[in-house]
Amino acid sequence: MLYIDDDTRREGQGGDAGLEWWATAYGTWRLAAEIEAMRRFPQFQLRPCTGMLAWEGSLVSTFDCGDSYRIRLIYPPIFPDESPRVAIVEPELDPGTPHLLIPNRPCLFSDPGPSGYEPARTTAATMIAWTALWICAYETWQQTGDWPGAED
Repeated sequence: MLYIDDDTRREGQGGDAGLEWWATAYGTWRLAAEIEAMRRFPQFQLRPCTGMLAWEGSLVSTFDCGDSYRIRLIYPPIFPDESPRVAIVEPELDPGTPHLLIPNRPCLFSDPGPSGYEPARTTAATMIAWTALWICAYETWQQTGDWPGAED
């Protein structure tokens, strides 16, 4: 089952009342920058998703198992003021998996700031790269029972 906040579009938030973020003057520029950044992940496609925009594609593990993970990144209605939401659509993650916000949403950063989401600097490509690192940690945890890295 997929758990991701597909909340309805909020009209009038951001700089241009009634417009989706990507239809504003800043949003047009920002979307072009997002598309350029995502060229690093050509296996991802930009698609409409319940009145919002989403990147969908797969990441393949570099571990021996070579598992493939189907990922969806959804821009929220007030992007970039709020970070995109990432979900691992497939495969279903092990019960008890640490560092999840809800069953299929990996915790990719602890707080906004230098090591977390920064509205002016963090792109979808950043979030996908963080998801790849999360998957590496997840597969390490599956093999060893220990989550690598510092605990916050």
